Amino acid sequence: ALHEQQAPGASLVVMKGDEIVLARGYGLETVERTDAVAPSTVFLLNSMSKQFTAALILKLAEEGGLTIDDPVARYLPDFTHLPPGLKIRHLLTHTSGMREIVAQPELNAVLEKLGTSNEEFLALARHSPSDFAPGSRWSYANTNYLMLTLIAERVTGQPLEDALRARFFRPLGLSSMRVCPPHPGGQRGEARGHTRAAGVYVPHPPENFHLFSGFGGYCGNAVDLARWARALATGRILSAGSYAQMVAPVALDDGRTADYGMAMALVSPDGARRLGHGGYGGGFSSQFAYYPEAEMTVVVLVNRWVFPEYIERRISRRLLGMPDATLQKAPLSADQRRGYAGSYDIGIPGSYATVVEREGKLWFEFGPLPPQPLTYVGNAEFVREGEPYGYRLYFGPDGPVREVRILGMGLMSWYGLRQ
Repeated sequence: ALHEQQAPGASLVVMKGDEIVLARGYGLETVERTDAVAPSTVFLLNSMSKQFTAALILKLAEEGGLTIDDPVARYLPDFTHLPPGLKIRHLLTHTSGMREIVAQPELNAVLEKLGTSNEEFLALARHSPSDFAPGSRWSYANTNYLMLTLIAERVTGQPLEDALRARFFRPLGLSSMRVCPPHPGGQRGEARGHTRAAGVYVPHPPENFHLFSGFGGYCGNAVDLARWARALATGRILSAGSYAQMVAPVALDDGRTADYGMAMALVSPDGARRLGHGGYGGGFSSQFAYYPEAEMTVVVLVNRWVFPEYIERRISRRLLGMPDATLQKAPLSADQRRGYAGSYDIGIPGSYATVVEREGKLWFEFGPLPPQPLTYVGNAEFVREGEPYGYRLYFGPDGPVREVRILGMGLMSWYGLRQ
């Protein structure tokens, strides 16, 4: 898989119940050294950091410090564009309507400028606008977990990392979990992120991970992440009631649900119930999945932006007794192609998912990804051409095509409304 996806190294852990049945490293921590990846090698976790923040908020609710139905304005009165009715629950479930950080050019520029202070970043972040009424739709936004970080810090009176260490990481013995330095991989035992240029791996430039600790700036190793996932599922972090809220599909105001809980993606593409999340950025990518009925945890950490969910699914299908996935191509007329082509609003201003008809086939264009050729497999469903584990698009309902559900990076669903 490393050869197919072109990555320097990876760390893989598989657990059955509380027992680690496989913990192995592959390839190099960084192309700048000869150190091999080990199960203890620390990687950037990116958006999997959100689970720590969500769990802390739910723990504070158990302790009586807040409730998740409290108004956000009670804790963040300095935020100037909070929509009416915004609750902590909306931030946890990405149904707040708050605008994504990367869709705010000035805020994104400050985030990317090396050496930016927390004060400089927050001076702009507190003016983040909202784009839809809370609870009316689902749209993933890092802004939500930045705000949750601030709420946790104001309730506890501690920096996020101190609160997480005291309540979770130290009691569970998860010693590798920590906020990443600007350039991970500076010493043995740490992986460095990479890009690839002209066929050569290149170290990824440094980033301000201290600014987004609560939504993507944590580092840790695969063993500790697997132990975290198992502890979370078995009542060693949260009460059964709090965990049930975390893994319940979010209900929207119109009665529909999104297959996402609180920092937990709930997509189960292979039939077995699956709880998980992915993480991408800084030259790293990662995926974990927990299968409750099988009591199985799989973690894949990679030191390049690739698609670790492909690796996780192939491993998990084998262990769950499923054959490798295959594609069954279905016929698609020119009229049908034209019916699916168009732009779909995913809830982030200026960022559309687009389906384009070209060269007698449909192509999917989304964010920074190169165009993806699509294969039709029937029932208004498409997959990335030649890749049964890759992107998957579901159109509906019957009649004129009005919406699409995009199963993408990290096995999360994005919901697009036709424009």
